[in-house]
Amino acid sequence: MTLTSKLDGKNKRDKEFREILLSVEPDREDYYTLSNNTPFSNEYTSIVPNVLSNPRDSSLVGIAFDYLARFRIAQFIKAEEVIRGLSATSGFKKLRFPDEHENAELFYSRWGGKVLEFIKDDSMPISQLFEIAVHFAKLEQIARARINKGDINIEYLLFEPAQIEVINDLNNLMVVFEETFMIPEIINKKSKVVFNPNFGVGSLLVSGADADIFIDGTLYDFKTSKEKNLQKKDNLQMIGYYLLNELAIATLSDDIGFDYVHLDIKKIAFYKGRFGEIEYYDVNKHLPYKDVKPKLTEIAEHFKEKQGSLHLAWRADLDAAKRYLEEIRNGKI
Repeated sequence: MTLTSKLDGKNKRDKEFREILLSVEPDREDYYTLSNNTPFSNEYTSIVPNVLSNPRDSSLVGIAFDYLARFRIAQFIKAEEVIRGLSATSGFKKLRFPDEHENAELFYSRWGGKVLEFIKDDSMPISQLFEIAVHFAKLEQIARARINKGDINIEYLLFEPAQIEVINDLNNLMVVFEETFMIPEIINKKSKVVFNPNFGVGSLLVSGADADIFIDGTLYDFKTSKEKNLQKKDNLQMIGYYLLNELAIATLSDDIGFDYVHLDIKKIAFYKGRFGEIEYYDVNKHLPYKDVKPKLTEIAEHFKEKQGSLHLAWRADLDAAKRYLEEIRNGKI
């Protein structure tokens, strides 16, 4: 059970959690765009139409684009840590190859080494990573799926080349990304960037929650959908990330041993790759902390008995975390 699956859940507890988020769901009218176009509207121009012949490739492209976007940002700010903790690694581990196996060398040394080479070399074009990103995307899909090893197609995952239309789609998306996201209004060489941020205690309570990227106070979600509208699930997911991060801060997750980097989230945003549009929601303006505090109390109460994967954080001070959660339940924040 993860944040995403809780939002999709039909049981009583999941519906109760969803209600907590619905009570602070951002209003569509409170979003604004960098282009000054009306958010989620027909004022958007479809720069990269989805012309993929296989609908299943849309998901593959979306995940591969996430990798490419993060790798390009990492190249720009020289951040080698981008390759740590990739979901693709979890997928590869599902294949259960020993460390000395040639396929392990392919994944860790050749593919991982190529990404590091790209980050260090400003002259290397992102196109050098297209095939690797597609393989990473396939492995991430395996990481998310409930599938037996015997049902896994190794040839497809590690060796089958990407369809040319997938590569062309990624190329077009990255051209637009370079023009509309890699700009001074969004990022500079000294920007604070956190790749795949998680939310400490908050992430573990929902048994998994990590976002795409955090840059200078804004939490971004990359989208390659052809849809212009604001999707309720996406809206709830992003405000859910925000509240889970506030819970991480309230439980001092960065001080008591959790895998958490402190994030001061001021805005949440969607980057729409096919339109080159960014939709921002100013959380500080529309959701003051006096309204956040009772929601943290509700979340802590919701997870009082069933605490997700919190017990798996063996390196962290779980007693302290539980004590902080009890204080939050009692309104002592």
